[in-house]
Amino acid sequence: MRLVRGTLFSLALACVATLSPATAEAEEIRFAQNDVPTVFFINKSDDHNRVDYGMHLSPDCLATTEGAVFPYWREFESSPPVRTHGLNALERIAYGISEQHIIRNEGKRDEYTIRLKQLPRPVTIVTEKSADGKCSAFAKVSINGAESKLTNVYVKLGGFLSSVDYIEIHGKNVTTNAAVMERVKK
Repeated sequence: MRLVRGTLFSLALACVATLSPATAEAEEIRFAQNDVPTVFFINKSDDHNRVDYGMHLSPDCLATTEGAVFPYWREFESSPPVRTHGLNALERIAYGISEQHIIRNEGKRDEYTIRLKQLPRPVTIVTEKSADGKCSAFAKVSINGAESKLTNVYVKLGGFLSSVDYIEIHGKNVTTNAAVMERVKK
């Protein structure tokens, strides 16, 4: 099963890597006042563009729906300005979300879990409202067996049809705040 998932990920990302985000001219992403535009992102070795994962939040900084987390392209190539737009159907295979739901709602703090289609572990997103009323969110994931704040996932492309050589999961250890990274071969 792991080999099949790795092969599917390689094929999906290979197809997507050969496309420019501009190929799929989707509508520009618009953010509401309480939304968090980037909780974490996926970047890859072949360009500077990336897929960001944002979250729609209520005025109380809680998930607005069971589908509150959303992926979108953030294009840095040929900028300024930096452009944003949604993913097309093929890109959703490589970067999409397979499931997401609220796991804890404590009134001022929300915990939400997502599973990406191609990341082999669950991600927990914590949302909070600060004293000044602003919403914030951060992602937690296991990196090298330790709970860590997820910053990004780096995808190293190479070989035939830009297949995936490996991914690196980057973050900071929750206990020590030290930078951590785990490389996962595909």
